Amino acid sequence: MSREQRRMDRRGQSKPGSRAAGGPPSRRTPVKAPGGGGVPIVPIAVAAGTFAVVLLVVYLVLQSRGADSVDLSKPEREEQNDSASIAGTYVVSQGRGHFSYRYSPDRTPTPFCDGVAWSGNPSGSASGSGSIAGATTPAGSATPQASATGEATAAASGTAPADATTAGGTPVATATVPTNCYNSNPPSSGRHVNAQRNVDLGNGAIINIPPDPDVYPPDVQIPREAIAHILEHAGVFIGYNCESGNTACEDVVADIEDLANNRIDNHDDRVVVANDSDLVPNTIGAAAWTRVLSMSVADYDRDALEDFIADNSCRIDWEGFCR
Repeated sequence: MSREQRRMDRRGQSKPGSRAAGGPPSRRTPVKAPGGGGVPIVPIAVAAGTFAVVLLVVYLVLQSRGADSVDLSKPEREEQNDSASIAGTYVVSQGRGHFSYRYSPDRTPTPFCDGVAWSGNPSGSASGSGSIAGATTPAGSATPQASATGEATAAASGTAPADATTAGGTPVATATVPTNCYNSNPPSSGRHVNAQRNVDLGNGAIINIPPDPDVYPPDVQIPREAIAHILEHAGVFIGYNCESGNTACEDVVADIEDLANNRIDNHDDRVVVANDSDLVPNTIGAAAWTRVLSMSVADYDRDALEDFIADNSCRIDWEGFCR
């Protein structure tokens, strides 16, 4: 074999150590193929979309609650709380307006709205001299409805007469709630007489307005326009009206007085108990701000009345009387 032929044969053979010659594999570091790394775009997009959905849900929830609800105080929120879990029947608020005049036993009292039963008009119809027609408010009803004519239109307008002012910047009432009559008996909100001391009720009985938590003797009748002031001061008013000689009613009143004294002495509840001739005879009526509880003497339920006191005393504390 010539020298030239041997040189050609060597060129055709693989170099020692190459893969073709069965040599060991290359020790060079392997390089990943293009496109195998970089930012994980899909997971980031999914996370961003989820976050956006959560923000949207939160926004919609806040909008459903109303823009103003975020700024409401605790008493304002509780004033609108119509939950059935709170003892008593919810009655829509008539506001916190004050009368500018001082109490006088000779002054004609603010009437009850049509539909509210009281001693002068047990049926609650418009024919009673102490009620206003048009603002139909059955006892315990949560939503008064006004007609579109006559005096009822002014009652439902939400505007106060010249002798009424607002308290603490709170509107007298919403535009659909009458303000010139009480929409429950006993009153559960609305305009009321300003604070006064040593008020003569006209029969020699002297009280403060609003009266302090206590059980008052039968000759003391809290003026109708002073009851809402008791409630504004985080209190509960309990009234009774017994026909003469009704010993069963008198026994119920004695039990109510015992209950009230116990709640005042042992629980610091703000309770006022007094004779109330506005109530239908042989009836017990309790009121807190936007809550009422009424029962006949025959249906008296001490536990229900105690629940009403426990739930509502200090529940709505407009002026910081409960600490």
